[in-house]
Amino acid sequence: MTSKKLENIAFSASKKPLAQVKCAQAATKSIAFLAVSPLALCVAQLVHSQTLPSVTIKSSADAGYSPAASSTATKGSAALRDIPQSVNVIPGQLLQDQGARSIENALRNVPGVTMSHGDGQRDQVFIRGFSAIADQFVDGIRDDALYFRDLSNIERIEVLKGPSAVLYGRGSSGGLINRITKKPVFGETFGEATLNLGTYNLRRVSADINAPLGETAAFRLNVAKENSGSYRDQQFLNRYAIAPSVAFKLGNNTKLLLQYTHAKDKRVTDFGIPALNGRPVDVPASRYYG
Repeated sequence: MTSKKLENIAFSASKKPLAQVKCAQAATKSIAFLAVSPLALCVAQLVHSQTLPSVTIKSSADAGYSPAASSTATKGSAALRDIPQSVNVIPGQLLQDQGARSIENALRNVPGVTMSHGDGQRDQVFIRGFSAIADQFVDGIRDDALYFRDLSNIERIEVLKGPSAVLYGRGSSGGLINRITKKPVFGETFGEATLNLGTYNLRRVSADINAPLGETAAFRLNVAKENSGSYRDQQFLNRYAIAPSVAFKLGNNTKLLLQYTHAKDKRVTDFGIPALNGRPVDVPASRYYG
């Protein structure tokens, strides 16, 4: 009995290594097959290869909220990283997403810039604590008139901080504000219309249309009409703006741009809430005193 048991045990023990050897051989064959298959596939593809047609993809960098260049600091397009002066650019995408309709709405995005009451008659801006009432520009041309500016024809706003008399003449030590207008685009047809409705009877409609006039000319029209109320008693806002422009391509590096802007702004002059003993009078914010 003892010898038979030993033989059975020895026979059983000898089966397991044999099975492992067979499995190892099968695994080796599978690995070799997998290793050869991609090579054979590549050879087959080369034998039956075909020349595919070329595909051209064109795209432009999306400036979005982070524009990379400015035209205010040098009076010519320059990368912001190469300008040794503080320049803040408010891109058109941000103005559109925020629904900004005035200089005051737009400049809330710029640090170091504050707004004053302006006697309820004009845009009154302070840059780094200095008044910039006469430091408003449009495409680099001084616009120091005392009025409320509409943004329907504005592509972006650039704020140059610090003295800039070398390029723009006498001005504030705080800096200046330059509004870049929307200009005709050659070879493209596009347009959009916007309707704004909100609290205090906000009603505003605007449109932007661009159309080519042949291969060397283009036309663009921006219009806006607003009729709104206010949280202040007796206050209202009734204004419109029309800004047509035509551009001609006279050469590879020469263009002629003709622009016209007509705007009208009508509202009640509001001096705000009076002060008593150094503090505003404790009355409702809607109370109107003239």
